[in-house]
Amino acid sequence: MDHGTLCAAAADALAATPAAFQPDVVVGFDGFTDRIVDVVATRASATSFTPMRTIRELGDKIVAASGKSSNYELVVKQTKIGGNGPIMANALCASACRVTAIGVLGDGAIEPVFKPLTERAARMITLGAPCNTDALEFHDGKIMLVKVAALDQVTWPRLVERCGGLDGLKTLLRGADGIATVNWTMTLGMTDIWRRLASDVLPGLRRDRPLWFVDLADPNKRTIDDVRAGMETLTLLQKHVDVVLGVNEAEAQQVLEAFGERWDSASGELVAAQKACTVLRKRLGIAWVVCHMVKSAAVAGADTAVAAQGFFEPNPMITTGAGDHFNAGFFMARLARLDPAHCIQIGAATSGHYVRTGQSPTRAQLIEFLRRHI
Repeated sequence: MDHGTLCAAAADALAATPAAFQPDVVVGFDGFTDRIVDVVATRASATSFTPMRTIRELGDKIVAASGKSSNYELVVKQTKIGGNGPIMANALCASACRVTAIGVLGDGAIEPVFKPLTERAARMITLGAPCNTDALEFHDGKIMLVKVAALDQVTWPRLVERCGGLDGLKTLLRGADGIATVNWTMTLGMTDIWRRLASDVLPGLRRDRPLWFVDLADPNKRTIDDVRAGMETLTLLQKHVDVVLGVNEAEAQQVLEAFGERWDSASGELVAAQKACTVLRKRLGIAWVVCHMVKSAAVAGADTAVAAQGFFEPNPMITTGAGDHFNAGFFMARLARLDPAHCIQIGAATSGHYVRTGQSPTRAQLIEFLRRHI
């Protein structure tokens, strides 16, 4: 199916979803204050400067400064809601999901930066003060400078306590159509939380199998043993829920390598991503693996594996949060039980709208965006 035909089919499928479809989704457990930053290349005046356009430009300057010293001026363009969980939660709210957001969202009171989410979410549960990120954005990518000590507050005992005890946590998850636990890499307590959920909460909790989305967030800084242990814990969750693992290209390669597999770069982007999703799904024994890339995406389930071009934007307004928006769009569409090929196209459209406008799209805006690309 060509790209325009797939866009039309995805738009029609989303338009046919009843307005009453407003799934209950629980999303956790991180939270960041994000500062979107330009790195100054040259400054003409107090109000005029030219930013560095590429990561290589900054990298070359840093390498050239070895053995010397140098400084780099950072200009904060925007301070915004951050963290894989809050960004994904906010995007799900925009597409008419009823969201309970759990994370490090404020020490007692919710931090003002999360106001957009507070106004949209059905419920907010904070585990402590948020983390901070300086996102250095360039035309060819971004460098995330993160301060993550606050994620030490994300532990199984604190999660249980803040959700009203084990019974409160069970009630919360019993009523959810979908659950998303994201940013495994920075949340060192996540593997333990998954294990405890699989042993203490999920057995016998419900007769159906809700979707459970997992995002890794660049596991390169974790050891291979950690990656294997985390991914193997997903099989424990899969006994009770249908796990959806979301990765980007780099993350897919890292998880493949942890299990002795390789990314098939010789096959081209679409085929390589489709193969990677298929291999990882079988290796981990989970329901779905979806891989989003800059220009395309792929997904594999038990009976299907598809890949498609997305909506590449060479001059984006913003890139921080693009992957989280893909995840939100894909997850919303999968909760609606749409065709997997439509799900990855809706995920790509959610990300495509966001990077062009800086705003999380509504369903109506998604349909319009898809139809503009027919």
